[in-house]
Amino acid sequence: MATLTYAGIGARATPPQTLADMTTMAGWLARTGWHLATGGAHGADTAFAGGAPAGRRTIWLPWHGYNGHRGPDCRVLSPAAMSECMDVADGLHPAWDRCLPAVRKLHARNVAILGVTLGQPVDACICWSVRGEAVGGTGMGIRIAKAHGIPVLNLGSMTPRAVCERLAAIRRATR
Repeated sequence: MATLTYAGIGARATPPQTLADMTTMAGWLARTGWHLATGGAHGADTAFAGGAPAGRRTIWLPWHGYNGHRGPDCRVLSPAAMSECMDVADGLHPAWDRCLPAVRKLHARNVAILGVTLGQPVDACICWSVRGEAVGGTGMGIRIAKAHGIPVLNLGSMTPRAVCERLAAIRRATR
């Protein structure tokens, strides 16, 4: 069974039941051959990481120690990769010139869903945002995914069952 990768992202204000669903989904996805790529933020990122066991997840950090994360599953982009990711984020952020350097790194870290060299995108993006809209940091991830043809499965507008059915279909299509 080939390993597929999904981005697990969403707002810090993700509702508690959705966070629980994300953790459950991450466990199921790990058991069915999926690898998690997430960003280490509180809320949705943490919920996904909590369900994906070590070795079945990569936590992309904007800098070492972000939100207390450390360990073998944590990665920080190299300066060259960060620069490339910032270029992508700059083109998709509506007010990049008003972002502080740390905020730019947070947004650039989201570009890692395209792979470290921007040539190995995730196979799907699972997220939560209010009403399924592309807002905030989650909105950046949604815009990146849509710009690169990555399916976006938003728990703000889809049921967990519908998301899992779509992921199962993606898995079947890769066989």
